[in-house]
Amino acid sequence: MNDKIIDRLKKDTNNSSYIIYRDMVIKDTKINIIYNETLTSSDKLSDFVLRSLVNIEKNYDGRIPLYDIVKNNINNIKVKKIKNYDDVCTYLNNGFVILLIEDDYSLALEVKRNLSRSVDKPITETTIRGPLDAFVENIETNIGLIKRRIKSNKLWNEDIEIGRYSKTKVSILTVDGIAEKDIQDKILKILKNIDIDRVIDSGTVKHLIQKETKSIFPTIMTTERPDKVCDALMRGKTVIIVDNSPFALIMPVFLNDFFLSEDDKDAKFMNNSLTRILRYIAFFITIMTPGIYIAITTFNQEMLPLELLTSFASQRSTVPFPAFFEALLMILSFEILRESDLRIPNISNSALSIVGALILGEAAVNAGIVSPIMIIVEAITAISALIITEPELANAIKWYRLFFMIGATTFGMFGVFIVFVFLIINLCSINSFGKPYMIPFAPISVDIKNSFIKFPLKFRNKRDKFLTKNIVREERNEEN
Repeated sequence: MNDKIIDRLKKDTNNSSYIIYRDMVIKDTKINIIYNETLTSSDKLSDFVLRSLVNIEKNYDGRIPLYDIVKNNINNIKVKKIKNYDDVCTYLNNGFVILLIEDDYSLALEVKRNLSRSVDKPITETTIRGPLDAFVENIETNIGLIKRRIKSNKLWNEDIEIGRYSKTKVSILTVDGIAEKDIQDKILKILKNIDIDRVIDSGTVKHLIQKETKSIFPTIMTTERPDKVCDALMRGKTVIIVDNSPFALIMPVFLNDFFLSEDDKDAKFMNNSLTRILRYIAFFITIMTPGIYIAITTFNQEMLPLELLTSFASQRSTVPFPAFFEALLMILSFEILRESDLRIPNISNSALSIVGALILGEAAVNAGIVSPIMIIVEAITAISALIITEPELANAIKWYRLFFMIGATTFGMFGVFIVFVFLIINLCSINSFGKPYMIPFAPISVDIKNSFIKFPLKFRNKRDKFLTKNIVREERNEEN
């Protein structure tokens, strides 16, 4: 039986040189040792498995079945019983060593090699005073970072495997008694129905889960911060951790969630309220400013004072393009510059920014291709866009910025108003896993105390009823 397993395994792996086969005989009983040397730790294999087998060989008297002796005396924390050939392949490809002891008696012992990096600082979500640990590519480490903060048996996880070839482990985390089970069941049903060759990172899972959402606005948030995940879990949300990915998925999320920062917890509520108002103002500036500029300079010149209108006209007198094309050219140039800035090595970033923003901008003005006021408008638009750290939301803003520009080119300020109404209708019509996307504004909920105005902590002692039936928090400490 064991020989058939080995022959089949060699055939399936094309006699891979990385699959190691060793034999050992204890009291006339042959033990086949199989492991993948790229995934297993040679030190663990030698210290815990081979040394234990040598000691068993010295002391084994044959009165008790060898399988029971090995199972009970092997120096390894995780010991799994193998039931069939599929289990052999699964454990072998997960860094286990396979012991084929007797016919129909096999064990898998975990001797994984540490192939992941150590916990490091967040890269995409930096904070001033927040925790400085971030997720890594190992799912056990990531769940440990969460469990370190939520030390409760009510933190539940359900694991599944996705991908016919990759067999990627995916863990769904909730806090029992706080999270709604309907959302978890819906997510679990979607994941179980996924039929795909491989899942390499959380981005693939994110796309497959939210493919039913027709809006360009994101309904799932990605984060590399364990503290942000814990905060979401305690609010009644569901979190997905994907093996080999340093980003967790939080759902459901609402538009207001993208304007909150982990630094907010360290700021006084009055100071933080001012910061949040600035974030919302920056959101509308980055999405509407080019359109308003086009509308004012093209259709609605009467809205400007005469002196300012004269200044605009003199600056644009040498520009051969209409305002829409001028704005589109500048936005396109900035997006190309920004994309290049993200893709090249960090050592060249500053040089590229200086060349692109200063030299090319000044040369374009001197050549009469764009006006100085357009440089100012695009600079304000670009700087305001930096408050958005979620890439999906940033992409949605780019689309609506273009829509505002088209509306302004067609109907002036009336066109800007039409697009603005369409934006609000679109946002109010989005459902994030059955929940309104504009919570806590439409409909109004208790979380409005933690939106653009941050209330003191003593007034925020309830959870959102749209996320959980357990609405009473245990937080009673006052905030300065």
